[in-house]
Amino acid sequence: MIAKWIDDKLRRMFYHVGRAVVFLPAPFILLPLVATGLLGYFGLQKLQISDDLEYLFTPNNGQAKSDRQALWDAGFEITDRVAWGSTARIIIQATDGGDVLFRDDVVTEILRFHDVLRTTNTTSGQTLDTICERTFDGTQCRLSNALRLMIDAGSGANLSNINLTYPYYNPNGLNYSLGLYLGNELGGVALGTDGRTVQSSTAVQFVYYAWSSEWRDTFLEVCSEFKSDKIVVHYTTYSALQDEILALPLMVLPYLAAAIALLVLFSVVSCMMLDWVTTKPWLAFMGVVSALLATVSSFGLVLLAGEAFSTLVAVVPFLLIGVGVDDMFVMIAAWRKCDLRLPVQERTGRAMADAASAITITSITDCVAFGVGVISVFPSVRLFCIYAAVGVAFDYLYQITFFAAIMSLAGRRERANRHCFTCCPVLPQPEAQDKSAAYQLCCAGGVSRQEDAYENPGKDGKSNKDPLMTRLLYKYLAPVIAKTPTKIVILIVYAGYLGVAIWGCLQVNIGLKFQNLAADDSYVVDFYSADEAYFKNYGPKVDIFVTETLEYWTEDVQQAILDKLKVFDESPYFFDTSETAEVWLRDYLRFLNQTGNSDAATNKTAFLQILNDEFLPQFGSHYIDDIKFADFFTNITASRFYVLPNDVKTKEREKDMMIEARRIAEMGPIKMVAFAADFIFAEQVVAILPSTLQTVGIASAAMFVVSFLLIPHCVATIFVTFALVSIDVGLVGYMALWGVQLDIVSMTSIIICIGFSVDFSAHITYAYVSSKATAPQEKLAEAFRAVGMPILQASLSTILAMVVLAFFPAYLFKAFFKTIFLVMAFGASHGLVILPALLTTLPTCEFGQGETKIDEEYQMEAWVNGGAPSRLSTHSLSPSKLGHKPTDMNGVTRTASLPNLPKLGSDNPYFTPEMRNWLKWVNEPKTGIDNPVMRDQKWEVSEL
Repeated sequence: MIAKWIDDKLRRMFYHVGRAVVFLPAPFILLPLVATGLLGYFGLQKLQISDDLEYLFTPNNGQAKSDRQALWDAGFEITDRVAWGSTARIIIQATDGGDVLFRDDVVTEILRFHDVLRTTNTTSGQTLDTICERTFDGTQCRLSNALRLMIDAGSGANLSNINLTYPYYNPNGLNYSLGLYLGNELGGVALGTDGRTVQSSTAVQFVYYAWSSEWRDTFLEVCSEFKSDKIVVHYTTYSALQDEILALPLMVLPYLAAAIALLVLFSVVSCMMLDWVTTKPWLAFMGVVSALLATVSSFGLVLLAGEAFSTLVAVVPFLLIGVGVDDMFVMIAAWRKCDLRLPVQERTGRAMADAASAITITSITDCVAFGVGVISVFPSVRLFCIYAAVGVAFDYLYQITFFAAIMSLAGRRERANRHCFTCCPVLPQPEAQDKSAAYQLCCAGGVSRQEDAYENPGKDGKSNKDPLMTRLLYKYLAPVIAKTPTKIVILIVYAGYLGVAIWGCLQVNIGLKFQNLAADDSYVVDFYSADEAYFKNYGPKVDIFVTETLEYWTEDVQQAILDKLKVFDESPYFFDTSETAEVWLRDYLRFLNQTGNSDAATNKTAFLQILNDEFLPQFGSHYIDDIKFADFFTNITASRFYVLPNDVKTKEREKDMMIEARRIAEMGPIKMVAFAADFIFAEQVVAILPSTLQTVGIASAAMFVVSFLLIPHCVATIFVTFALVSIDVGLVGYMALWGVQLDIVSMTSIIICIGFSVDFSAHITYAYVSSKATAPQEKLAEAFRAVGMPILQASLSTILAMVVLAFFPAYLFKAFFKTIFLVMAFGASHGLVILPALLTTLPTCEFGQGETKIDEEYQMEAWVNGGAPSRLSTHSLSPSKLGHKPTDMNGVTRTASLPNLPKLGSDNPYFTPEMRNWLKWVNEPKTGIDNPVMRDQKWEVSEL
């Protein structure tokens, strides 16, 4: 089986790496430190935070971008410039939530605010009046229609006397213009019985155009300092979101420090034992340091490669230290499984071999998951996955080099019976009976060097003693899960979990809101919340344009355009164009009929002459920018009109409106293009679901292949893939019920989920099918003993790494915490409950009944030299082995636990002179770090 062959090669490779690390640890420690220093120093110098919202959060192949370019190439500007073409915007509400139009006190405060804003000098001494964008005639600043009406009226009472209508106000009764558009300036409007006359408005929006960074700063200063007991001002600028996003990475640094402190504390506490020698606090601390080194190295390398840094990438360090600590727990668990009588070099090699497949599978699956995310159409997701994938690779490299070397040094300390904190030699408990109580409590520990105690290290119950949580898992949880009634209960609970998850998937809201990109206390959040609440009844004006030369004086072209308008009228996504849309061709044809020039409608020369000489200069001046002429006004090369969307309060509705506009524009004999500035970001909603499904599909297929190659049981591979899909479904469903939308953040979290869910599943599945036991309950007990506690530690450590983000004042980071918490909770429950229940139904796996070449070679070597077999881990002491009959090898009876050897040190025909010297050394009281190792098939004493 290919999985067995790969597993054997991995174990042998890691076995030799482990021995090499112990033999010469200095390079394995120094090289990662030097690499981290160099990469970190030179990489961070190239740090450049990207704040381009359009680049980061919209698909890079979006149709809206090409449509916008076509609009510009035709010579048009975007009709609706309120959201994406203005310098600054304000939304004003009354403090009591009442009307803001017809109350004198409120209108007076609004005009006072405007005067302060208009007259305040910039740092260079300029005011709004001197640098504002001018109207067409150049006589005054371009202001919002509602603000102009307030200025002209002077008071609320006067404003109430003009019979204001909505969404258009046409005071002059012009036939060929709908009048002043107020649809995006008045919010929360109450209309009279005629459906047009304004009775009240709870919010008003003003837009300012002044392309000066100095005035923008002045605007922000005035808005933040303005005080009034009558009105509340919400404000933003064209660069506000970018500025707020740029501030988030710096804000997250204290939270990262807190996460590191929590992980250090958790790692140290979870690796502590009651024995002051075998406990490993410093090793746990260095495991976190290894993860930090990998994070710095990966960031430095990616930055040196020229990639940008986005706000989402600020979450990557939290993930990487969690992944690194996960691998550390697996390595320490493998070390504890090994027979402590082994020399440090051999024990480290065997621990590395035992952890090889586990950390390799998880690292490969994480890298593959993030690698698939690199192909995402969203640059922010692509950047996140690049940093994460490189970080996981560095973490894997540093685990098998830097951390392995540190672990070997900890092994030397343990072998020399030195205290875990002071590294001073101490006495084991059996030999410290004559010492003080304080010494026995705070210093004594380790394995007794007395001959009998060392020959049978497990008989006192302290050597190689499993942590309490590990014992609870394999002694109590494993037998319970293996019972049929328990499996039925698990199945019922799982069905409930899956049902709620599927229901939650149906409640998912798609799309990223702008207010979710900034900190919770940002002025931007207040503005966009008010905008969403009051100004979405009328959506942005949608340009419908054609860039090919058409014969507008023919009946076919005229009818095709009028038919297209009729389709818009019938669509539920748009208002009636006869009341809300200004269409130059329709108004011009009406003008020709009303002036007695109906024959000119089908005569090219008359059509163009009257259009240029009479209609555009006098009656249709507002259409001048909607028609592009060529060849000295003898042809029309491009033209446009606009339509008004109806009720776009949600991202889903906005997306559907965009699709409908494009469909109508492209239908019929004349192919037109629909575009609005909001379409750029609406395409995120269009692309997010298919992109997520594509990423999940490719990653799941890749996970299946990796699991098939590395887990030696085909059915177990199917179980791992099942767990992946199950956890993903649970994540999407429950995150929707927890208030997390399907957006860029959750898409990134789903990619993370793919890797992490396979981690837990692969750990338990590999340990189960690799067990030497035969009975399912025994195999499960061994699996829990091997990886049960690392799974718990990994899930808890990752949650601890992310829990500080639950208190971060920004949706982006809170959403990451929620999704990662769900991934860890579901992953751990699948790994410790659901998958074990499924695995115990598998037939006996033949892979687990044999031994790897490392086992065979080392055990043969041990028997030949009269020693004990080294495989005294969970496998050699499993209950299933106790029932095996003793076997003979070279005349020595081999039992299930320890070989029946003569007393160590006595005449044994299998002991070489070197071995006798080694046994003599063992029985002597030693405090150094001397250790026996095998060289050239002979035992000799050397300093390790």
